[in-house]
Amino acid sequence: MDDDIPIRIFLNFILSVPLSDIFNPFDIAYVYEIIGILVLLLLTGIVSSTEVALFSLDLQQIKQLEHTTDKTDKLILEFINRPRKLLATILLAITLFSLSIVLLFESLTALWIKEEFLHQHQTLEFIIKVSFETFIIVLFAEVIPKIYASQHNIKVARLLIHPIKFFSTAFSPFVAGLIAISNFFEKRLEGSQKNVSAQDIEEAIDITTSQDKNDENKNDTKILKGIVKFGNITVTQIMKSRMDVVAVDKACNFEELLNIVRESGYSRIPVVEDNFDKVVGIIYIKDLLQYIDADNNFNWQSLIKPALYVPESKKIDDLLEDFQAKRVHMAIVVDEYGGSSGIVTLEDVLEEVIGDIKDEFDDASEIDYKKLDNHNFIFEGRTALNDVCKVLELPSNIFDEIRGDADSLAGMILELNSEIPIEGDELRYNNFTFIILEADKTRVIRVKVTLH
Repeated sequence: MDDDIPIRIFLNFILSVPLSDIFNPFDIAYVYEIIGILVLLLLTGIVSSTEVALFSLDLQQIKQLEHTTDKTDKLILEFINRPRKLLATILLAITLFSLSIVLLFESLTALWIKEEFLHQHQTLEFIIKVSFETFIIVLFAEVIPKIYASQHNIKVARLLIHPIKFFSTAFSPFVAGLIAISNFFEKRLEGSQKNVSAQDIEEAIDITTSQDKNDENKNDTKILKGIVKFGNITVTQIMKSRMDVVAVDKACNFEELLNIVRESGYSRIPVVEDNFDKVVGIIYIKDLLQYIDADNNFNWQSLIKPALYVPESKKIDDLLEDFQAKRVHMAIVVDEYGGSSGIVTLEDVLEEVIGDIKDEFDDASEIDYKKLDNHNFIFEGRTALNDVCKVLELPSNIFDEIRGDADSLAGMILELNSEIPIEGDELRYNNFTFIILEADKTRVIRVKVTLH
């Protein structure tokens, strides 16, 4: 046997051997098998190109598909939203078609080329099979379709998604089994892996920077912690309560409005009807500047801009996206009953990452508290728990077990005590002692917090 034939000798050999010694007489079966191979190559190319087309769709293209009512686009979204089903279907289809191509070519080779010739020249047989099964299949069923699909992804996806739907239905029992097996092994692998939480990252930052006394680096550390916690903070944790919001009634005249503007010093003020539960919009002070000399009957209500309303449970990273998309800096926070809980601003969101932002009009400290020593502090009851944790330099989730739905120190006291406490009451939780310094029949006004 000639197992090591150089290419030049191989070509000379092919040209020198009579064709009658190599090929069997023509048979119609050759045509059927060649047609079968071409069809299978086409099906493999369809599956390969659809895979690339679907997984190369960008966010903008997916959003365009979401806003159409076309059934084909809806089918594309269905497969995109179920990637495991899609991958299982593609894997099974390509494997089945490729094996079928190989088997058909083996059969075609056996029919077309004489058995004695193949037996005498095994190296030649190997070259023929490898050149076809690698070059032809890879080039025409993988490379060319995928290149075209990557350049015309949306067009290819719409054209070929229905064949993929057919394959998914035809292979559904095998697809379901493959997904079940992958889920089984994934759960076993997850059991051996440890997920890293935001708290773990925060502790790692503390350990890394514990010996660093540089003030600039400490500020960087705070920013890193803020970024880690950013996606887990809800609007209700950073909002300004309705009790502390300056608002203007829609029914007041222009002079009353200007007085409220001068006293508050804010650049944006919510406009309400009767009470804060009915916020009708926002008045921007810059819009009033050109009418500053107008008379008392000026219709300032025509300058009211629509307000952005967000639920209490909204995460502040999503809120930041809303602010960017709608080009606003303030939102009205609403509770589950449709009432207004307070307001949240772009400044409130940014402060969670970079720390408090002060301007020339801010007080030295917006958090109303008094530090007696390193272990004793006095807070107003309305102080947000988030601010209490900032002052005490504690993790923001340290009171999560007892806070319930409360956002303020007074609210947490009520959760802890189950009733409104009276002056002098002392409550304990872990390493904290809360002493009620001032309270009335409806609320807790001042609290002394002691850290043990």
